[in-house]
Amino acid sequence: MKNTRLKILAITIPVLVIGVIAYLFFNLQQKKEGVKILETIPEFNLKTIDGSLLTSENLKNTTKVIVYFSPDCHFCQGEAEELYENINKYNDIQWVWVASEPANEIKKFAEKYYLDKNENIHWCYDENASFYRKYQMKSVPYFLVYDKNNKLIKRNSGAIKLEKLFENSNEKN
Repeated sequence: MKNTRLKILAITIPVLVIGVIAYLFFNLQQKKEGVKILETIPEFNLKTIDGSLLTSENLKNTTKVIVYFSPDCHFCQGEAEELYENINKYNDIQWVWVASEPANEIKKFAEKYYLDKNENIHWCYDENASFYRKYQMKSVPYFLVYDKNNKLIKRNSGAIKLEKLFENSNEKN
């Protein structure tokens, strides 16, 4: 009986170890692919809060910041307030704010921070959080900063001072 248990353990332990290693390797590969997809601005089709369609092809040939946010997120509210207070500093940047909450909540958020009338800010609705999932974003706020050639400059998960988004780049100093 004891020999049978030892034989089972001798088989089970290596199989478990190999399974864990395979799982970790697979997850690492998925993360690498997710980051690689973001090296250039991802293709997207998002509905804006006014009902029009914003696509990655519609974006201007300038620095772009995609911000995935939630109107209820305190950090996101702080980011919006900071943008409002420094809007003149960031007027030459195209901002795309994306949330999966209903369009009317996104609109209220934009109005609350007086950012709803800026032509360089797009407010988008991500139905079913498909954009969020497709590009493996893990938190809100989540920032993607692209240069005028659509190359990724910075990726940040969580709150950050806006000036830090452009630190060590020639895009905004």
